[in-house]
Amino acid sequence: MPQPQGSGTPKGARMQTSIFSFFATPPPSKAPRERKAPDSQDDLLDEVGALIDDDMLAEVVQVETTLALAERDRGCAASRPSAMPIGYKRKAAQMDVDGAEAGSADDLGECLSSDDDDDGDDDYTPEVVKAQGRSAGSRRRAAVDSDDDDDADTETDEAPPAPPSPPAPTQARPTPARGKKPGSGRSGALSSGGSLARMRFSTAGSSASSEGTPLASALGLPGTKVPSLSRANTSSESAPLLQRMQSKLQAPPTPTDAKRARATAFAKKNEERYAWLEDVRDAQQVRPDEPGYDKRTLYIPPDAWRQFSPFERQYWEIKSQHWDTVVFFKKGKFYELYENDATIAHQEFDLKLTDRVNMRMAGVPESSFDHWVAQFLAKGHKVARVDQMESRLAKDMRERGSSKKGDSLVVRELTGVLTAGTLVDPSLLTQDLATYCMAIVEAAREGAAADAGPGAASASFGIAFVDTATAQFHLCTIRDDDADRSGLETLLVQVNPREVVYVRGGAGPGRRAGPGLAAGALAKGNSVDGAELSGPDSWDGMAGISQGTWRTLKATCGPRTEWVALAPRTEFWDVPTAKREIGQAGYFGSGSWPPALQHALEHDALALTAAGGLLSYLRSLKLDADLVSLGNFAPYAPMQHGTALVLDGPTLSNLDIFTVSAEDSSNPVAAAAAAGGAGRVSGGAEGTLFSLLNQARTPFGRRLLSRWTCHPLQRPAAINARLDAVEFFLRDGDLGASLADALTGLPDLERGLSRIHSGRCKVPDFLAVLDGLEAAGALVDQLQRTHGDAAPARVGALLSALPALGGILSEFRAAFDAGLAASEGRLLPFPGSDQPYDDSMAAITALDEWFEQHLRENRKRFGCASIVYKSMGKEHYQLEMPASVAVPDSYFRLSATKAVSRYWSPELRAKAQERAEAVEMQSMVLDSYQSRLYARFDKHYSVAMKAVSVVAELDCLRALAAASGSLGAPACRPTILEDNGRCGGYVEFRQLRHPCVALSVGASSFVANDIVLGRRHATSNGGGGDGEDDPASMILLSGPNMGGKSTLLRQLCLGVLLAQLGCYVPAQSATIVPVDRLFTRIGARDNLLAGRSTFMVEMAETSTILRYATPRSLVVLDELGRGTSTHDGEAVAFGVLHGLCSRLGCLGFFSTHYGLLAESLLAPGAGRGAAVEPHLRPMYMACAVSEDEHRVTFLYRLQRGVASKSHGMNVAAMAGVPVSIVRRAAAAAERFEQGVKRRQQHIERGTDSGDAGAQLVPLTLQSDFANLLRMAALQGGGSSSSSSDGGGPAAGGHEAPIGGACRARQANENQYWSCIVDHMRRTIPHGQ
Repeated sequence: MPQPQGSGTPKGARMQTSIFSFFATPPPSKAPRERKAPDSQDDLLDEVGALIDDDMLAEVVQVETTLALAERDRGCAASRPSAMPIGYKRKAAQMDVDGAEAGSADDLGECLSSDDDDDGDDDYTPEVVKAQGRSAGSRRRAAVDSDDDDDADTETDEAPPAPPSPPAPTQARPTPARGKKPGSGRSGALSSGGSLARMRFSTAGSSASSEGTPLASALGLPGTKVPSLSRANTSSESAPLLQRMQSKLQAPPTPTDAKRARATAFAKKNEERYAWLEDVRDAQQVRPDEPGYDKRTLYIPPDAWRQFSPFERQYWEIKSQHWDTVVFFKKGKFYELYENDATIAHQEFDLKLTDRVNMRMAGVPESSFDHWVAQFLAKGHKVARVDQMESRLAKDMRERGSSKKGDSLVVRELTGVLTAGTLVDPSLLTQDLATYCMAIVEAAREGAAADAGPGAASASFGIAFVDTATAQFHLCTIRDDDADRSGLETLLVQVNPREVVYVRGGAGPGRRAGPGLAAGALAKGNSVDGAELSGPDSWDGMAGISQGTWRTLKATCGPRTEWVALAPRTEFWDVPTAKREIGQAGYFGSGSWPPALQHALEHDALALTAAGGLLSYLRSLKLDADLVSLGNFAPYAPMQHGTALVLDGPTLSNLDIFTVSAEDSSNPVAAAAAAGGAGRVSGGAEGTLFSLLNQARTPFGRRLLSRWTCHPLQRPAAINARLDAVEFFLRDGDLGASLADALTGLPDLERGLSRIHSGRCKVPDFLAVLDGLEAAGALVDQLQRTHGDAAPARVGALLSALPALGGILSEFRAAFDAGLAASEGRLLPFPGSDQPYDDSMAAITALDEWFEQHLRENRKRFGCASIVYKSMGKEHYQLEMPASVAVPDSYFRLSATKAVSRYWSPELRAKAQERAEAVEMQSMVLDSYQSRLYARFDKHYSVAMKAVSVVAELDCLRALAAASGSLGAPACRPTILEDNGRCGGYVEFRQLRHPCVALSVGASSFVANDIVLGRRHATSNGGGGDGEDDPASMILLSGPNMGGKSTLLRQLCLGVLLAQLGCYVPAQSATIVPVDRLFTRIGARDNLLAGRSTFMVEMAETSTILRYATPRSLVVLDELGRGTSTHDGEAVAFGVLHGLCSRLGCLGFFSTHYGLLAESLLAPGAGRGAAVEPHLRPMYMACAVSEDEHRVTFLYRLQRGVASKSHGMNVAAMAGVPVSIVRRAAAAAERFEQGVKRRQQHIERGTDSGDAGAQLVPLTLQSDFANLLRMAALQGGGSSSSSSDGGGPAAGGHEAPIGGACRARQANENQYWSCIVDHMRRTIPHGQ
């Protein structure tokens, strides 16, 4: 490229012999040469070396040292570039946050073009200095290339304007090498990027600069690589070297130099502007490592606010309130991320990092927003979305009416915050089951002591949770929960919240003692329960949550649960604030509150407080209006006493209802999965009971089936009605298959209706909802016609309950062009279906008619039929006519060619503008048509949801039938008996199998067993056959290790659960009286987070059983007492077993390895099949033992009696323990057993030698008499109460505890007169 004027070197300087002539001046008479590779012209080095002597090199070093010292004294932090040819094209390298080169600044392509920036964001954005990331120690900022300049201040190849007046003489500094920071490189005079030894040079005649090879490299200094050079004319040696250098440095700056100087000054200034990001604090100026830090907010100093540009202020006003959230900021057709968010995008997703509007920036196209949001959410980040709220035309119109500088910005607003627990977009939801966000508030009893004893009521909880995808809210209150938080734990296991919102100030993140306090305090022998709540704030829940509650939350919720702490009263609303905010928001219009919310307002302050905290959090996410206005509020009871079988948290976990714990060695499902090659089962659905039952074909059907599984039925009539429906679908296989096929194609109607209500449903999803409702209606109508007469009562009620949807769907089918909506994803109303659209079309049609009439008039006026309308660029409706046509002066010519000219008539210009505005108005009408259409459809929400609920229940009934058919043979329909005033329950299974393990190993390989507990008739003494002529309600189970005891316990519980769920049972026959609650104490595990040992966990679960079990409960305990010494454990096991048999009378299994416990409960002289306890039956798991080979063969058969040994030595040998150790252990065990037997014989001889009066009274009988006196005192204290409170029949016809439920709870007693009397009658022989 020819050199522009003013950019070449003086003529006299072309003959100088200075070494700088190689870099500053091209040869005057030679054409530009192609640049060659540096290693292809090494022979030129000899010529260069001949021109440089030691004196010249020393002079260069001295000058550079002087310049470096002067630069340092002036405190300049950034280098200034040297003069370059005008044609040099600059590209700023974008850097990694560590300063490494990441790629060119134009890698983002069109997203960085100035067309996308309509803000006028900044007064000045420098364009030359390379974009450099800030390290941890220094947050330098540099500007970006002119390609990214918001001011569109780009450089062209044209000659620049005349240079401005030169500033005060300064030393010119060259541009740093690509990918290098200023100040990096060699030490000494040739070290820094500002050194002359790092000046860029160009090859002779080249129009583009090289990569900036240091001068020291060209001089052949050690450790440098020599580039290729084009030798210049060096015939003159007239001027001293220092003089030539000074004249070069003091040359007048070019416009490019001035721009680079501004860039340097801006970079230094910008470093100071963002210094506050080095010391991050929240809005209260609390640092992250200090107590009470709020990670959601960011403190920005007032000085920083004053220095912000309008765009920066707009960004930081939002970001400072969402510091822990990744903010996607809409600019044009892209979403951009700035500062820390950009760093996250670069480090975790490799998005390109550059500098823009004074901040680090990364960007993604608008079309891929959903994809990247899903990626960020999967990494555990929250995502905020900031959208542009006006178009360019609207912005221009607003600017014309305002003189404020800030009005030049496009209006942007936070439109939503996406979190893992509050997702509503179907494209972001990853599962069909509900994902809950939960708010919890804890209130201590007024005046209660913080150190209440074990078993005392600990606290009450108000809980509100929501499935944001369906807008379904639930309100719950747990009053006077025990110290172990059993009620809270049960709810957490059932709900499994993804986010938990709580009051800041108590335990939890951000308080003075975090989650690790429990373990640390226990390690020092201290108690952490002293951190319980107290004071007036704790009475309404505004004191936060206690340490015990926090431990329960952390131990029960999943590891990915998000914890959100809100400030009391201002962010987590109390009752007055919640009442005021809900009323002022107008969620329900002029109507009344939903019944559940109204009940909480009037009678349940804790539930309303929890709802206030949840609504406040949803408001911060911009979700409250869309969800709350639907009014889907319902009460929730984690333990539905009287209507459902109660399954508490430990039971749901121990029975593998929703998850499987492979760490539990007693878990048969995990063992079967591993044996079958299924690998490790942990936390997933495989191998669980729900995975067996989950045969539903619709998403909303699966969610309903999950709720059914948490709350099986209890009333016999309801169970039998569901069993009738299951049998109906199971008997007609073709009906079940056709119904499954029809249901498979249905979309998620429940979530779709919620999205329509919010007005944010995508057009394809809206069409899917219409099609799904139509298909559902057709399916139910077909079932009604073909099977309505033969259908059982429950199915017939569902078929007749489906509302008529035909008229509603026809109305909306006729409202818009469905074909266009399906193909293009936009709704275009048919004429007559939307008045605003009809009005806009009428206005445009009238204008089009005027244009046609105007064209005809002009053709007639000028006598030219070839006059037509032409549109050129943004100017439409131009009258194009031949150039020969003479037009009046009032016509405004817009453009012309040799042949034609184009005009606007005086009327045409106004009409063209009027039509443009009419088209824009129609566009706005079409944009709002979707919202108007959804609002019309939302009026039928209740009708549509009723149809969805009908289809969901049909799907669940068919799913239970499919699950029943997959159980294998034999499988039966259970017989459900009424209670009829019997004492205790009754369970009888013949050939019962474990439903999940039998499927894994095969039904034929699984050994089935018979189980009978209780009395079938209230007056019978027998158990029902097969030699069980005793009315035992409890089985004492013994047997070898790995003999199948834990599997037997679980399969009994699952058999009862399946029967009360309304499903078939994997047994030959099944007969039960429905139980009211199922308790389990299975497996050995500790809880380190809660600071509990294995034995403490056992005792806590056992305490819950003894406190809440009734004669109609089913209890299973596996090896109770193994976490402590032998004698202590055996004593605890004996006491618990005797209490269950003699005072509660519940059904159950008690598995143990304590041989002495089993022996002590056997009746003397009655053999090994009879027990002293009348409600206890000893049984064991049979096995075959080879003593010589130390091998045991497990038979898995349940037989009457007590196992002789546990055969632990045989199992140890099978596990690979060395035989020598096994033999020594066997010898030691034999000596222990002999010693015990000798002591027992000595006691028996002493007893037999005395007379009858000296015989010892059995310990169990002594305990019974002492307990009888204590219960009489308890009953006497409550004698003035009603029979319901004194141990008589309670509500629902069932017996209440002695002394009434309230007094029994206060005394920490849970006993029943019917069981005590029956036990005493059977224990004491007649006549004594």
